[in-house]
Amino acid sequence: MRRALLLLLIATPARANPIDAFGFGARSPAMGGAATAAAREADANYYNPAALAVGDAIKIDLGYQLALPRLELNSLDQNVDSSRGLIAGLAVPGDIGPVHVAFGVAVHLPDERLVRTRTLPSGRPRWMYYDNRPQRFFLSSNVAVQIGRSLFLGGGVSYMSRTQGAIDLDGRVGYPVSADSDLTLEIDVKLEAIRYPEAGLLWRPLPWLDLGLTYRGGFVLEIDQAFAIHGDLGPPGRPLVNDAFFQLHAVALDLFQPTQVAGGFAARLFSWLTLTGDLTYQRWSAFENPAAHIEITYDLKQFNELVKLPLAVPLEKAYFHDTFVPRVGVEIAASRSRHAVLLLRGGYAYESSPAPEQRGETNFVDNDKHTVSGGIGVEVLGLGKTLPRPFDIDLYVGASFLPERHHRKLSLLDPVGDYASRGSVLSGGLATRWRF
Repeated sequence: MRRALLLLLIATPARANPIDAFGFGARSPAMGGAATAAAREADANYYNPAALAVGDAIKIDLGYQLALPRLELNSLDQNVDSSRGLIAGLAVPGDIGPVHVAFGVAVHLPDERLVRTRTLPSGRPRWMYYDNRPQRFFLSSNVAVQIGRSLFLGGGVSYMSRTQGAIDLDGRVGYPVSADSDLTLEIDVKLEAIRYPEAGLLWRPLPWLDLGLTYRGGFVLEIDQAFAIHGDLGPPGRPLVNDAFFQLHAVALDLFQPTQVAGGFAARLFSWLTLTGDLTYQRWSAFENPAAHIEITYDLKQFNELVKLPLAVPLEKAYFHDTFVPRVGVEIAASRSRHAVLLLRGGYAYESSPAPEQRGETNFVDNDKHTVSGGIGVEVLGLGKTLPRPFDIDLYVGASFLPERHHRKLSLLDPVGDYASRGSVLSGGLATRWRF
C-alpha cells in the first residue's frame, strides 16, 4: 500500500517524444534536422507530409536509432536513460484520375518498452527534456496531394498514449496490527490514445529551390490515477469503524509537446551540392507545472473530526517561454559511378532552453543545446533485374553539447540549494531505403 501511495503522490515532466528529440531516419538527422523542404522519403511523415507526393516510386525505410545521454548535476551523472529503437516508414504515391496523391505512415518502436511512466517528487531536480521522452511509441499516418506542377499539400495525424488507472482495496484494514488486514486487490490500468494533427506545404518556385512549411499540433499527456480503500477498520469480528472509505485521486502531467510551426528551404545549387535551412517556432509558454493535483476524500464515520488534512499548497508556475530553433544542413555528392553515388552530409542546430533559471521551488532542469551532426550515404543505382530500382544505405552520428548552467536559489533555506547543470548526448542511426 505504501508503494501505491508513493506512485500517486509524486510526478515528473518530460517533453514531447523521441522523434522530436533526435529526429527520424538517418538522412535528415545527419543534416541537422533541417528537412522541412528537403525530406523526400518516408521521413516526410514527420518533417513535412506534403513531400510524400514528390516522386512516383513506393518507398520503404527500415532502420535503427540510438541516443546516449550523459547529463550531470554538480558534475554527477544522473543516469538518464538512453533512447534506442527501430524505425520504419512507408510512402506510397499514385494517381487517382488526373490527381497525383500519396499515402504515408511512420513508426518508432522502442526496443525496451512501449511506454514508461516514472514519477519523482516535484522538487527533485531532473532533466525534464529527456526524462520520459526516449521511452515512447510514435506513430504517424498522412495523405498528400500534388496541385499543379509545383505545389504539394499534405496532412495527417500522429498518435501517442496516456496512462489512466486505479488501485482498489476492498475488505478489512487491521488495527492496531496492520498484518491482520484482509483485503482484496483490484488494479485497472489502461492506455488511451492521444491524437494531434500535422500538416505541411511544399512549393517549388524554381527548379532548383524548394520551400516548405509544417505545422505540428501540441498536446499534453496526463497520468490519471486513483487509490481507494473500502471496508472495515479494526480487528476481526470487532471493527472500530464499519464501511469506511478513503480515496486519493492524482492527475499529473506526464508528457508535453508544444505547438510547432517550421519553415525551411532546400537549394540545389549544383548537381553535387544541396543546402538546407529550417527555423522552428515552439510554443513553450503553454507548459504548466507538471506536479500532481491531488484530491482526497474519506468517510471514517465517528473519527472524521479527528482527521485534519493540510490545505494543498498552490503549485509554482513554470514560467517557460516560446523559442525559435534554427537548423542548417548540407548534402554533397562526393563521388558518382555507373553503379552508385556517394553522399556526404553535415548539419548544425541550436536549441535555446525554454526553461528559466530554477531559482524557486521548481527544479525543471534544461540547458541550451548545440548539436553537430554528420553522415554518409550510398545510393546504389539498382542491381540488374533482381533490384532494378535504386536503394540507399545511410549512416549518421551526432553530438549535442549542453554548456554549463548555474541555478542559484533565492532562499538560503531551499532544501535543494544551488547547483550547476551540463551534459552531452551522443546519437546515431543506420537506415536503408528501398524503392519499388
